[in-house]
Amino acid sequence: MKAIIMAGGLGSRLRPLTCNTPKSMMPIMDKPIMQYIIELLKRNGIENIGITVQYLADEIIRYFGDGSRFGVRIRYFVEDVPLGTAGSVKNAENFLDDTFIVISGDSLTDIDISKVTNYHKRKKATGTLVLKEVQVPLEYGVVVTDKENRITGFLEKPSWSEVISDKVNTGMYILEPQIFSYYKQNEKFDFSGDLFPILINNNEALYAYVIDDYWCDIGNVQQYNKCHADIFKGLTKIKIKGEKYRDKVWVGEGCEISLKSKIVPPVFIGSNTKIYADAQVGPYAVLGKNNIVSTGATIKRSILFDNCYIGNNAEIRGAVLCRNVQLESRVSIFEDAALGDDTLVETKSVVKPGIKIWPNKVIETSTVVKSNIIWGGKLYKALFGKRGISGGINIDITPEFASKLGSAYGSLLKYGSTVAISCSDDGSAQMIKYSLATGLLSIGIEVYDLKKMTTVMTRHAVKFFGVSGAIHVVTDKDNSQKITLLFMNEDGIDIEKSMERKIENSFIREDFRRIKADAFKNITQFSDNVEYYIRTLISQLEIHEIRDRKYKIVLSTRNPLISSIVMSICCELQVGIKLYEASKDLAVFSKQIIENKANFGVYISDEGEYAIFIDEKGNIIKDDSYEALKYFIMLKYSKMNTLVVPVTSSESIKQIATMYGAKFIRSKTSHKSILDEYINSERNLTKREIINGYLLTLDAIAISMFTLNLMAGTNLSLFKIISRLPRYYNKKQEVMCPWNIKGRIMRNLIEENTEIAVELIEGVKFNYKDAWVLVIPDAEEPLCRIYAESENLQLAERVSNEFVEKIKRLVNENSYIENKSSTFK
Repeated sequence: MKAIIMAGGLGSRLRPLTCNTPKSMMPIMDKPIMQYIIELLKRNGIENIGITVQYLADEIIRYFGDGSRFGVRIRYFVEDVPLGTAGSVKNAENFLDDTFIVISGDSLTDIDISKVTNYHKRKKATGTLVLKEVQVPLEYGVVVTDKENRITGFLEKPSWSEVISDKVNTGMYILEPQIFSYYKQNEKFDFSGDLFPILINNNEALYAYVIDDYWCDIGNVQQYNKCHADIFKGLTKIKIKGEKYRDKVWVGEGCEISLKSKIVPPVFIGSNTKIYADAQVGPYAVLGKNNIVSTGATIKRSILFDNCYIGNNAEIRGAVLCRNVQLESRVSIFEDAALGDDTLVETKSVVKPGIKIWPNKVIETSTVVKSNIIWGGKLYKALFGKRGISGGINIDITPEFASKLGSAYGSLLKYGSTVAISCSDDGSAQMIKYSLATGLLSIGIEVYDLKKMTTVMTRHAVKFFGVSGAIHVVTDKDNSQKITLLFMNEDGIDIEKSMERKIENSFIREDFRRIKADAFKNITQFSDNVEYYIRTLISQLEIHEIRDRKYKIVLSTRNPLISSIVMSICCELQVGIKLYEASKDLAVFSKQIIENKANFGVYISDEGEYAIFIDEKGNIIKDDSYEALKYFIMLKYSKMNTLVVPVTSSESIKQIATMYGAKFIRSKTSHKSILDEYINSERNLTKREIINGYLLTLDAIAISMFTLNLMAGTNLSLFKIISRLPRYYNKKQEVMCPWNIKGRIMRNLIEENTEIAVELIEGVKFNYKDAWVLVIPDAEEPLCRIYAESENLQLAERVSNEFVEKIKRLVNENSYIENKSSTFK
């Protein structure tokens, strides 16, 4: 049997550790991580090995040579350009003439390969994927299997709402050569994203094998640290290089360790390292070769590569130092910091937690480093929340932060692209808006300033101006110190998760292009957007029919811009309007409608994205009832023959689609997923017509005006219109669920309820005969959200409560297992 080791990755998430070192050459206890893989293969009788290389390939070839030094035979297959996982292995097609194993060169494992191989042969499989249970599966590919462990699908790097299992793809596969017939040479092709779905569609036997053996992917600095800690804890069977000086202390050759120093196990000290008196090394410290640790220095839970110098009384806590790093006296380096090759940190300086310093930098005396140093700027993690980027004004989100963020976003667009910017009606939002513009201009992006707008107005303007994207800045009216930045794509909808990740990575790495002075674009000011929005909306209404009815409405909103827009439209439509001070007490608002003998009242949210209606009888129309109304209006007044709704939407919406003879589709909850479904289904409409139809459902001002239109056209009151719409009962609940077992809980729910029909659009939906329950792990909090619905209120409540209790029980059971496992460790 032959093996192919994939070692061509850039290791972007491990930078600055991988700036000068391939990820597969990252040292683990003073040995490249890929050396452990080669030793594992040899122990399992596999001595004929191919290695795919691309990034810093010479470093790998120079170290491993032909493999004879390690008792194996090695051939190299070089990618001129990145070809993806499967594409790189295709280069070795002639070498791989029988059953072979694919294994990553940047993970650590002690898997028993023979067990996987025997399983593969018993199943007569075309491919066997090695899976592992992990607590947080967000950075991995989740694999979906049937009862026989035959693979039915893949989900790459899911969000929490998409997590349906805690079993992830380790990147280890047993494969048959026939897989090469499914794709071409020099074609960019991935195993999980491209090849395996094709094999499934062609009914090839693709199976999963779940291991209990150790496996760790060193994807980032935290995982790299964890890998070393796991070795010290004895969680893996790999052999540590070096002599065992005493229990849990390994020392290489030629070391000089003062008897007056303090070595606290577990510790690994590489060869020719010198430790002076009164220094402390450990616990959980790993030192490479030729390091010097001076008097009074302390190193705890940290990793040093080769040739580092640690000055007197310096302290290192939970950090990683690459090759040739020099710390002068009384320097402090804190948790999760990473210093690149040839960095000099001068005396009394402090590097704060989480900071990354790229190679060849000098930190001057007494500097407190609060920013990762590439070209400058702060390091932030998880910029995006459930929606956009939020934080305190001039605390989390400063002008400097916004400018850098603008550069990060702009660097992902083509030079000369145009981005629209807008903001709510306050000074702080304007300040951040123009800071964003500065960052965009620095990258060569043209900026359209739409001035003061609402979110929904900005969405419409994006399509009108044909820009590449937009950023809308909003100050929270409930908390004037909080501000939110909303990013939209060229269609005027929220950017997708993959784009959020790209912006975050660009922001952290600061790999921005810079332009010369003669290449800067301009900021173009647009002042008539509000009037254009009003005219566009009015042009779609049956003006004379509305005027003839002499309607009267009551409006409640906290946004003066929305008030002025609705009043302008109502004035032209000759609709009487009364403004009512925004109140959270809907019962009081309801009385106002009756007292004023209004045809309806409407509360419109601060950014015009949703509404609550009150009919002429004082009945409150919100949540699912409002959803039903807006979709009813969309189907009636747009050209759409399809109705796409989030998976959380009521079954009543399906009945509305049936009323109009429209195709009904449930989708993931993101704007992009919904719009893509519309585009795929509405082949007879232009993309602009589709987008305009969808944006109507996001615009509460438009829905309010079209409600008047509907009432005038049908000669029905709002009460009668709503009474004709289907009615279902729903129950929404939350239940606490720790982050580290969310994936396992979702898998347990599926396994325990096999007799119930399941949908995996987003989260897990269980379909009963007369009800359904949807469970979605929350993306920001340690909890699961439960949605249940039925035509029977008691049934909806009962099935919802049942799943709340199921999850509580599973959380208790799995928490006990986790605690018991930790105790044994």
